[in-house]
This record gives sequence, C-alpha cells and structure tokens, in this order.
Amino acid sequence: MRRALLLLVLMTVSLAQDNLILSNAPLPMPKKKANCAVQDLYVIGLTTHDPAERHKAMLEWLDKSQCSADDYVRIWNALAEWAGTSDSPILRAKIMEKAK
Repeated sequence: MRRALLLLVLMTVSLAQDNLILSNAPLPMPKKKANCAVQDLYVIGLTTHDPAERHKAMLEWLDKSQCSADDYVRIWNALAEWAGTSDSPILRAKIMEKAK
C-alpha cells in the first residue's frame, strides 16, 4: 500500500513539473486602458460630503476617464455606496454611455 502511494505521489510530482513556474520573472499584468483609476472615484465618493459637489466631481471624473467595460460594471455596482445621495439617473446614464 505504501509503495503504491509513493508511486502515485512521484507520478503526480513528475507530471506537475510541466506546470510549475521555474522563473522568478514577474508575471505579466493584464493590460488596462490608460487613464482609469477607479480608486479616484471611490475617494471622491468618500471625501466629498456635499452631494451636489460629489455629483459634479463624479461626472467630471467619468468625462475624463477611459476605462474597460469590466471597470464600468464595477463602478455601476458600487455607485449607490460611493455616490450616496448624489446617485442619479444622469450618473447611471453616463456610465452606460461610457461602457459601450
């Protein structure tokens, strides 16, 4: 029984060597569109306390940003939390427009 288990472990290790990363080079990062820092929108939502100013700042950020569709989905899903009372159909429409 022990020999069979040892044989199974050795076979698994020998087959897994093809999938092991044997280099210390950094892995390539997935490419994002330039000029997309979703955390900046998050910071606007948490630090701007006046709803009118927050709404204006978020619209300006959306106008100047170029994000991927996945980023806009993330923004859409978190907008109620980040924008709070300044969440509006105008902000939602801008996100849908940019996500196309």
